[in-house]
Amino acid sequence: MPFETLSKRFKKYPIWLDGQGGPTFQQLETLASILHLPMGMFFLREPPEERLPLPDFRRMADGGVQRPSTELIDTIHICQRRQRWYREHVAGSRSDSLPFVGAADVGDQPAVVAGHIRTVLKLEVGSRNEAATWEEFLRQFIALVREAGVLVMINGVVGNNTHRALNTREFRGFAITDPFAPLVFINGADTKSGQIFTLAHELAHIWIGKDGVSNSAADDLPEQLGLDSKVERFCNAVAAEVLVPMAQLSNMDLPLDVDQAKAMIARSFRVSTLVALRRMKDVGRLSYDDFQDAYDAELDFLKRKAKQKKSGGGDFYNTMGARVDPHFASAVISSALEGQTLMGDAFDLLNIKNSTTFRKEARHLGVTS
Repeated sequence: MPFETLSKRFKKYPIWLDGQGGPTFQQLETLASILHLPMGMFFLREPPEERLPLPDFRRMADGGVQRPSTELIDTIHICQRRQRWYREHVAGSRSDSLPFVGAADVGDQPAVVAGHIRTVLKLEVGSRNEAATWEEFLRQFIALVREAGVLVMINGVVGNNTHRALNTREFRGFAITDPFAPLVFINGADTKSGQIFTLAHELAHIWIGKDGVSNSAADDLPEQLGLDSKVERFCNAVAAEVLVPMAQLSNMDLPLDVDQAKAMIARSFRVSTLVALRRMKDVGRLSYDDFQDAYDAELDFLKRKAKQKKSGGGDFYNTMGARVDPHFASAVISSALEGQTLMGDAFDLLNIKNSTTFRKEARHLGVTS
């Protein structure tokens, strides 16, 4: 936050920094709230080093390491708390763990791992014709992942705070692996096509049993990533194979025209045109330079198209159903109604503030009538 902004909010802020005075306790509470920092941090001798709570697999454009924002850190902490609660809940009610968590290794063939993912999820190519668009395919994809036992959280802000937006340039998603309660978070500020690829990418993290924060996209190719990104190279390859299996793609009679071939792949596999271009590069239909030019042009087109769409406010409870996995939300609500979880803790886990919203969400999920 700029110095000038804080100086306007707190007239004596420059004096505080000079050590000539200090804030009142109430002012310190306000300052901590504005900066989204724990108040206790101000009493440390030195500021703590800000580290991500999960392994960092992000690839920065300049090759450097980006300091994590409080929005990213807080989002991870929210999901970690939810994952721990759900793990205790699930582990106490069943003894069997999920066999696919950690079932693969980065040394495996991506096509084999991708085939296992599609089998577990029942994500077969032939059934994708049921989805009218790739946006509908994303919804079906998420539903299948959740039914398999993976918690899926999607949000473009921290909790329900619309003033704390998540930045897709900083991260696109992350995975928390666990044999009972694996969790995938998708940055909802990303495009729908980007979310499809992120979900497939983070599933690969679950399959190899490696936590991590990622910002990979469909245009991240092996030759762009360093030797220290073996995990990301593997997860990218698995994601592309999950969405568009090379065996089926190689047997397709694709048109010579790039735009027509791109549309055909996207329509057949119910994926975005960005992923279609990526697979055209993988199958040898596009050179590296031609792929980059086509990908950048398509991305610009999709961004312009998205801006033209008028978006209403939507239904809060449907939105919450996307932000918070419904299996998780139902479990928390049921536990609170049965007295096993404190109502205040349930509010905190679900990011709701009052009992009225709690009751409406309970009815929306079918927990109560």
